Amino acid sequence: MSIKKLSIYLLVLTLVLSLVGCGDKHDKSYVDDKADYTYRVAVNSMPTGWNNHTYTSNDATYVMNYSEDALYVFDYNDAKDGYKIVNGMANAAPKDVTSSYIGKYGIEEGAEHRVYEIELKTWLKYDNGDPITAHSFVESVKLLLNPLAANHRADGMYTGNLKIYNAENYLKGGTYGYGAIVSEEYLDEEYIPLDSFEVVDGYYQYEGKDIVLNINDGGNWGSPLSRYYGAKRIVKNADAYLALEAAADEAGYVKLNEELYMLASDIIAELHGHDNAEAYAAAVGDYAYQELQEMAFFGQNYPVIDFSEVGFFAKNDKTLVIVLNKPLTGFYLNYALCTNFHLVHVPTYTACESMEGGVYTNSYGTSVDTYVGHGPYALTTFIDGSEMKLTRNPYWHGYYEKEHAGEYMTTAVSYKQVSEAATRLEMFLKGELDSYGLQAEDMADYQGSDFTYYTEGDSTWFIAINPNESALANSEANSSPTTPGNVVVKRILCIKEFRMALSFSVDRAAYSLALDPTGAPAKALYGNMIISDPENGVAYRTTDQAKQVIVDFWGMANDIGEGKEYATVDDAIDAITGYDLAGAKELFNTAYDIAVAEGYIPADSDKWEIKIIIGQPGSGSSKYYINGFTLLSQVWTEAVVGTKLEGHLVFEFSQPLGSSGFANYLKNNTVDLLFGVGWTGSALDPYGLMEAYVAPRYQYDSSFDYTKVDCVVNVDGKDLVTDALSWYYALSGEDVEVKVVGSDEVVVVNAGTSADPKLRLDILAAIEGVVLQQYNMIPVLLDASASLKGMRIKYYTEEYIFGVGRGGVQYYTYAMNDAEWAAYVAEQGGTLDYK
Repeated sequence: MSIKKLSIYLLVLTLVLSLVGCGDKHDKSYVDDKADYTYRVAVNSMPTGWNNHTYTSNDATYVMNYSEDALYVFDYNDAKDGYKIVNGMANAAPKDVTSSYIGKYGIEEGAEHRVYEIELKTWLKYDNGDPITAHSFVESVKLLLNPLAANHRADGMYTGNLKIYNAENYLKGGTYGYGAIVSEEYLDEEYIPLDSFEVVDGYYQYEGKDIVLNINDGGNWGSPLSRYYGAKRIVKNADAYLALEAAADEAGYVKLNEELYMLASDIIAELHGHDNAEAYAAAVGDYAYQELQEMAFFGQNYPVIDFSEVGFFAKNDKTLVIVLNKPLTGFYLNYALCTNFHLVHVPTYTACESMEGGVYTNSYGTSVDTYVGHGPYALTTFIDGSEMKLTRNPYWHGYYEKEHAGEYMTTAVSYKQVSEAATRLEMFLKGELDSYGLQAEDMADYQGSDFTYYTEGDSTWFIAINPNESALANSEANSSPTTPGNVVVKRILCIKEFRMALSFSVDRAAYSLALDPTGAPAKALYGNMIISDPENGVAYRTTDQAKQVIVDFWGMANDIGEGKEYATVDDAIDAITGYDLAGAKELFNTAYDIAVAEGYIPADSDKWEIKIIIGQPGSGSSKYYINGFTLLSQVWTEAVVGTKLEGHLVFEFSQPLGSSGFANYLKNNTVDLLFGVGWTGSALDPYGLMEAYVAPRYQYDSSFDYTKVDCVVNVDGKDLVTDALSWYYALSGEDVEVKVVGSDEVVVVNAGTSADPKLRLDILAAIEGVVLQQYNMIPVLLDASASLKGMRIKYYTEEYIFGVGRGGVQYYTYAMNDAEWAAYVAEQGGTLDYK
């Protein structure tokens, strides 16, 4: 059998914004031969609810992915090698009508890209046959923003790119509430200088809003202070924490005055290995007093307003109007409008509301009877903890449009709850399921199957190190050696050559095979699914700039060309393994020499140990992290054999760090190293995602200051230089002064979304190269999954296309209907061979 490791088809993805009118509805367009074609899958758990106003668990999407629709949707382009955004429930592209609303909704003269009309199809219906109009959307949003309901998804109306005017004010009207995180803004406005705070009634305010800390909510900073105190990480400043706790209300909120602000800053300083904020400021400057703003909120009294003041209304039955807080246009507008604005069936929804005992509850979306959808399939069966089924919704608009002719052969989607992977595989082999997600233990049998499909995700997994010299020195002083009498050494992690040696010691192919057989070796910060030009669908890693970053980082730039080791850049990249044990040993020796010279390792004694605590994200049950600790400990112990570090490496596995705040344990150097960590999301915005690597509030290596690292970008034949973080600010739309290399000339660069795409790409690649060269974030593995496809299913495209996958049930076709398939499986003896 051949190995179907399908390439990610992203060489040039062409985005076409096909948002033209559809006209009137047509005859039924779906395939209907009176037979049943049920797409059958098994999942670990069934959803307990799928109310799109309140859901918190991803399993709710098992229903909503099929039972709901959106104004605009992703579809294949005409060549089937990329995506386009097409009309869903909308009948035309959004129309900019900002000029018609001057003087209303905060719109001033000259404004644009803030008010849009969206024309809806006139044949939209719920799955019970009731009509859907613009008023249905408006009433749904009003219910979403109901202050009594406190709906979990309500903040989606005023966060992200698509911020609806006055949505937050309506939701919080008449209450004292907590809004944005103080450091939510970017660039110059990210942090507020302390002398800009006003003191009102003894407390800090800024522009009329209180500065409020919640000891139980870490905001953008991560884990809350209460968690650190409970873990005995706040010791020197324990009295400061108790003072904050005493000042907090029942929910943990503390209005900050000067004294409380400084006490909180002292606590944060201790978590970075310093005695207090003053000592921390000696190392990082004003940031020591600003970092608190990453976990502080603005508090304010919200005025009561009428819903008519919210920028979301119906012009008429078929025209929806949205008003945005900030301008948005182009691809990112269309992308943000791939939403249904939390549309619900209002009569059913309101019938499910209750105020018993003065407490609001809502049972919408918890059973077949309490839910009405509007997508291509309708929920018809739900047995809690067992199974559910969705069947074709005969009222769905798409079934009456010529654009969908020949699609949706699938008549129903069936889910079974099966918690054990072995049982799911058994069901799949018996023909009872049409797909099975392969586990690591399955790969030996199925990695070479013609029915195995590999799908790359948008994440890169790293080995992460935070080389904070002062914090590591503090950790050395407070650590107990594994061997009594030894001196504990940690500051060697601050030596770049040591971090490089750790990287070169790891055979990424062996790492993948042992821990994640569906993954692939990573060679840079970003993988193949990151799109740098969403307008034209171009994947970042296919660009010349991104390829050059890789060969430069791995030291291969001079080995490419006619008569050299590699004929092309692609050949060189394909040859990269990341594994160089001989080179690693040389670097370990160099690191030792530097460590001795710096006084990290005693020169006149052999009684020392490099004690590295490896963090364990999650609850402690992950085989990936448990096996990974064993693997890396063994790999690095063996790598130093024959070097000056032989016998001196000691590894310790931390206690479970939880699934959300684990990064903070590295940031404050409670652990020395994390692996299998990274970032997800932002596949269509690598420019914004770069903030995660160079901005302290997001960096895993938060002690590393990218304002002190020069980054050179060639623009129009001139080499321009400034620090890496400033280049990121330029990508974010700020005017940044940069120097021309070799002269005193200074030029201003603004590389925001409206700038030349090549300039943005050049800057992005330059920053990526600089980050890689620090070896704080060591790329190891690309996120990927593997699954078996049932024999009777035919995918629309063999290659996985960003945004549309391999077609989904919209495009899947079947070689046999359900009855024919059952007969075929029986003929094969009841078990199928997929090997």
